[in-house]
Amino acid sequence: MPSERSANMPMSPAHAAQSKNVSRRTIMRAIETLDLRAARDNRNHWKIDPQDLDRWADAQCAPSEHVHPVLPAMPTPDLEAKLAVAEAQRDAAREQLAGVQEDRDRWREMAEKLADKPRRSWWWR
Repeated sequence: MPSERSANMPMSPAHAAQSKNVSRRTIMRAIETLDLRAARDNRNHWKIDPQDLDRWADAQCAPSEHVHPVLPAMPTPDLEAKLAVAEAQRDAAREQLAGVQEDRDRWREMAEKLADKPRRSWWWR
Protein backbone atom coordinates (compact mmCIF):
# COMPACT_ATOMS: atom_id res chain seq x y z
CA MET A 1 0.00 0.00 0.00
CA PRO A 2 1.48 3.39 -0.95
CA SER A 3 2.50 5.68 1.83
CA GLU A 4 0.83 9.05 2.43
CA ARG A 5 3.87 10.83 1.00
CA SER A 6 3.88 8.85 -2.29
CA ALA A 7 0.13 9.39 -2.75
CA ASN A 8 0.64 13.17 -2.87
CA MET A 9 3.74 13.13 -5.07
CA PRO A 10 3.35 14.46 -8.59
CA MET A 11 2.96 11.88 -11.36
CA SER A 12 4.25 11.66 -14.90
CA PRO A 13 1.68 11.51 -17.71
CA ALA A 14 2.47 7.83 -18.24
CA HIS A 15 1.93 7.00 -14.57
CA ALA A 16 -1.24 9.09 -14.47
CA ALA A 17 -2.56 7.29 -17.56
CA GLN A 18 -1.80 3.90 -16.04
CA SER A 19 -3.50 4.80 -12.77
CA LYS A 20 -6.70 5.94 -14.54
CA ASN A 21 -6.64 3.21 -17.19
CA VAL A 22 -6.45 5.60 -20.14
CA SER A 23 -3.78 6.19 -22.77
CA ARG A 24 -0.90 8.59 -22.27
CA ARG A 25 -2.18 10.49 -25.32
CA THR A 26 -5.51 11.04 -23.55
CA ILE A 27 -3.67 12.57 -20.60
CA MET A 28 -1.53 14.74 -22.88
CA ARG A 29 -4.60 15.89 -24.81
CA ALA A 30 -6.26 16.88 -21.53
CA ILE A 31 -3.14 18.85 -20.58
CA GLU A 32 -3.02 20.56 -23.99
CA THR A 33 -6.69 21.58 -23.78
CA LEU A 34 -6.16 22.76 -20.20
CA ASP A 35 -8.74 20.30 -18.88
CA LEU A 36 -6.06 18.76 -16.67
CA ARG A 37 -3.68 20.93 -14.69
CA ALA A 38 -0.01 20.00 -15.00
CA ALA A 39 3.34 21.72 -14.62
CA ARG A 40 6.80 21.16 -16.05
CA ASP A 41 9.72 20.51 -13.75
CA ASN A 42 13.34 21.67 -14.17
CA ARG A 43 14.02 18.80 -16.59
CA ASN A 44 11.03 19.85 -18.74
CA HIS A 45 8.97 16.80 -17.71
CA TRP A 46 5.26 17.08 -17.05
CA LYS A 47 4.16 16.56 -13.44
CA ILE A 48 0.53 16.04 -12.50
CA ASP A 49 -0.86 16.45 -9.01
CA PRO A 50 -2.88 13.34 -8.03
CA GLN A 51 -5.74 15.48 -6.74
CA ASP A 52 -5.98 17.33 -10.08
CA LEU A 53 -5.91 13.97 -11.84
CA ASP A 54 -8.76 12.68 -9.65
CA ARG A 55 -10.84 15.81 -10.34
CA TRP A 56 -10.24 15.46 -14.08
CA ALA A 57 -11.11 11.75 -14.05
CA ASP A 58 -14.29 12.38 -12.05
CA ALA A 59 -15.33 15.07 -14.55
CA GLN A 60 -14.73 12.65 -17.44
CA CYS A 61 -16.99 10.03 -15.90
CA ALA A 62 -19.72 12.41 -14.80
CA PRO A 63 -23.09 11.54 -16.35
CA SER A 64 -24.27 13.93 -18.99
CA GLU A 65 -27.82 14.62 -20.08
CA HIS A 66 -26.60 15.18 -23.64
CA VAL A 67 -25.23 11.68 -24.12
CA HIS A 68 -28.37 9.64 -23.51
CA PRO A 69 -31.54 11.65 -24.06
CA VAL A 70 -34.69 10.20 -22.57
CA LEU A 71 -36.94 8.95 -25.34
CA PRO A 72 -40.65 8.34 -24.91
CA ALA A 73 -41.41 4.67 -24.42
CA MET A 74 -44.72 4.71 -26.29
CA PRO A 75 -45.66 6.85 -29.27
CA THR A 76 -47.70 9.84 -28.17
CA PRO A 77 -50.64 11.21 -30.18
CA ASP A 78 -48.51 14.25 -31.02
CA LEU A 79 -45.75 12.06 -32.46
CA GLU A 80 -48.27 9.93 -34.36
CA ALA A 81 -49.76 13.07 -35.93
CA LYS A 82 -46.32 14.36 -36.93
CA LEU A 83 -45.47 10.97 -38.40
CA ALA A 84 -48.70 10.92 -40.44
CA VAL A 85 -47.95 14.41 -41.80
CA ALA A 86 -44.38 13.41 -42.68
CA GLU A 87 -45.56 10.26 -44.46
CA ALA A 88 -48.14 12.24 -46.46
CA GLN A 89 -45.46 14.76 -47.47
CA ARG A 90 -43.14 11.93 -48.48
CA ASP A 91 -45.85 10.30 -50.64
CA ALA A 92 -46.67 13.64 -52.30
CA ALA A 93 -42.98 14.23 -53.03
CA ARG A 94 -42.68 10.76 -54.58
CA GLU A 95 -45.69 11.40 -56.84
CA GLN A 96 -44.27 14.76 -57.89
CA LEU A 97 -40.91 13.14 -58.63
CA ALA A 98 -42.56 10.47 -60.77
CA GLY A 99 -44.38 13.16 -62.78
CA VAL A 100 -41.19 15.15 -63.28
CA GLN A 101 -39.37 12.01 -64.44
CA GLU A 102 -42.12 11.23 -66.97
CA ASP A 103 -41.96 14.79 -68.27
CA ARG A 104 -38.17 14.56 -68.54
CA ASP A 105 -38.43 11.31 -70.51
CA ARG A 106 -40.91 12.87 -72.96
CA TRP A 107 -38.63 15.86 -73.55
CA ARG A 108 -35.68 13.53 -74.03
CA GLU A 109 -37.56 11.53 -76.66
CA MET A 110 -38.50 14.72 -78.51
CA ALA A 111 -34.90 15.95 -78.43
CA GLU A 112 -33.61 12.64 -79.74
CA LYS A 113 -36.13 12.68 -82.60
CA LEU A 114 -35.12 16.20 -83.55
CA ALA A 115 -31.44 15.31 -83.37
CA ASP A 116 -31.94 12.29 -85.67
CA LYS A 117 -33.75 14.27 -88.39
CA PRO A 118 -31.43 15.17 -91.22
CA ARG A 119 -31.30 18.85 -91.96
CA ARG A 120 -32.13 19.85 -95.46
CA SER A 121 -29.99 22.80 -96.12
CA TRP A 122 -29.09 25.82 -94.21
CA TRP A 123 -30.19 29.15 -95.52
CA TRP A 124 -26.67 30.54 -95.46
CA ARG A 125 -25.18 27.82 -97.67
